[in-house]
Amino acid sequence: MSDALYYEENGDMMNVKKILCLIMVALLLSGCSSQTTEKQDKGKTVITMLYSSDLPNLEKLVEDTYTDIDLQIEKNALGTIDGETERRLRNGHGSDIVASTIATGEVLNYLADLSADDYISAYQSGIMHKIAIEGKNLFIPLPAQYYGYIYNATFVRENGLSVPKTQDEFIELLKKAKQENIGTDENGFNFAVNGTPATTATFAIATKIPDFFGLSDGIKWLDNIKSGKATFKGSLEMCLDFPMEIIDKEYMDPHPFTAISNAAPILEKMSKGEILVAFDSVTMLDNIQKNSKYEFDMLPMFSSEGNPAWTVSAPTAFLGINKELTKGENKAKLDACRKIFGILSTSEGQSAFMMDNGAAYSYLVDHKQIPDIIPDGIKSCIEDGYNYNISISNDLMRYFGNRCNAVLCGQADIESAFDAVDEYQKNGSSQSAKLLGIIDHDMIVENYNVRTEETEIGNLISDAVREITGADIAVVNGGSIRGSLYKGDIYSYDLDYVCPYENYIIILEVNADVIRSMLSNGLSAMIRDAEIPGGRFLNVSGLKYSFTEPTGSFPAQLVDVTLSDGTPLDENAVYTIAVTDYMAGSSGYLDNNGDGFTMLNVYSDDVPKAKTVKLASETGYTLHSILEKYIVSHNDEKIGSQIEGRITSVDEHE
Repeated sequence: MSDALYYEENGDMMNVKKILCLIMVALLLSGCSSQTTEKQDKGKTVITMLYSSDLPNLEKLVEDTYTDIDLQIEKNALGTIDGETERRLRNGHGSDIVASTIATGEVLNYLADLSADDYISAYQSGIMHKIAIEGKNLFIPLPAQYYGYIYNATFVRENGLSVPKTQDEFIELLKKAKQENIGTDENGFNFAVNGTPATTATFAIATKIPDFFGLSDGIKWLDNIKSGKATFKGSLEMCLDFPMEIIDKEYMDPHPFTAISNAAPILEKMSKGEILVAFDSVTMLDNIQKNSKYEFDMLPMFSSEGNPAWTVSAPTAFLGINKELTKGENKAKLDACRKIFGILSTSEGQSAFMMDNGAAYSYLVDHKQIPDIIPDGIKSCIEDGYNYNISISNDLMRYFGNRCNAVLCGQADIESAFDAVDEYQKNGSSQSAKLLGIIDHDMIVENYNVRTEETEIGNLISDAVREITGADIAVVNGGSIRGSLYKGDIYSYDLDYVCPYENYIIILEVNADVIRSMLSNGLSAMIRDAEIPGGRFLNVSGLKYSFTEPTGSFPAQLVDVTLSDGTPLDENAVYTIAVTDYMAGSSGYLDNNGDGFTMLNVYSDDVPKAKTVKLASETGYTLHSILEKYIVSHNDEKIGSQIEGRITSVDEHE
């Protein structure tokens, strides 16, 4: 977004005539400047791209090369095509450039055919063949990430430990480090995987690449899975052998694999020396190095059957062009997207993206790799060609990872979990298609708005919680709202995208001090125009509050809070407040769980229980079920919500 332009005139004013002249000149200059800016903006073609992080080097390269293009990155926690992004495309809110992993199904109907574009020939034929859909190229691949075992090289060296070269030696390293309390956290664990479904799926499959996927049977399985002829059950159970082994030996904590837990904080723990080894990417390795006093390196994946060690790589994303742009009135946007893809398909474009993202490998035919990006510990694997790319569709990988998570944390057995994966592959999700009601206008989640400001969808959901529970006040943390609501019919499966988590709503009895402390904590992780804002920001019903805008040197601060009618909080009153059990400590407060709402703690033994808080009731509702009940109870009317000034910000800092 363009910075605002400010004009200020200062000087001694001798008489009214001089004042009037100066004012007229200032107005004329301001008017000319505004008109010039407006003309410049009108002359630019704005292209939007949904991605998980800023891409400043790529933006600069594009805009320096084509001064008539304005590339705008919308940051999003998801960042890739999944069900929610597909819903955005279907409802006319899709970005111009669409970032995805390998996508399948209906979403392909929203992507333009790139097969005839010249830049397609710049990529390696092997990768283009793998991602072709019925002979058509709908994507170009962004540079790849290498995955492997990130380890604390300082701890290994200074404690006389051996750098492992085999699976047995790797297990021995974890065993000895645990015995000697080297690189272990407060619970004695020294190995971590972040626990997101996509990462779990990659980890599980990566452990068996040399022993299955790199062999003829595995290659045949991958070909058949694309056509639905292969099954997970009876083929991939061994992918959980190593993850289950390191959990059973208490090297890895199973808690991050639960559906209600935050992902394991790999960056924080490894940077502090609290974890010895983690499965993750080269980008994570780079981030750890930047934030730690220790030295780190990466190990390849090891075979349990004596096969050569491997690394795993995957394109950071695949880029497509929104098919809507192929319509005549969008020709300028379509041409601009093709120009951007042309830049990306050069070594200069790839290097710009790699500087932004930390990716390490380009799929361009003539791109010269940068050796320094590749960690020392996996260079030999790369040089010898022992690098493998996982080519399973995004939706299937995520569902497979979700079911693997359930097994690893003890919530499901392998047989039922893999039956579910095969059912998903055959028939898609078992989501109910029950019609609930009608939404009167789009309520969009974008640019992390539910984590930084009042939103229509945040108001709607918090109102639903308050109405259904009957509490005086309801709060909903922004991180629990993940999808938009679109105008028209709303089905039960739509709510799976809006409120996907299984946290339960409870009612607490609290005083005014607790309410203020809770709201202050909700503001404590707000970061704008930089890193991703934390999910603890509170959407409210029954309250109004204001806060100071956060800056680089000042965090956001609570300024004022009242009841929704403007009445001050009664210092002697007891209020009922509806929150999630997650906020009240049901998942504990270690590893960023509970989002720091320790002032509400009624469940966890990680920190002292809240002395002035009482658990009034456990409703049994999730956000999903409470929103469904609310919509059904209002199905004789169109459901909507507006911005009402419940949450406001000011620029001044105390």
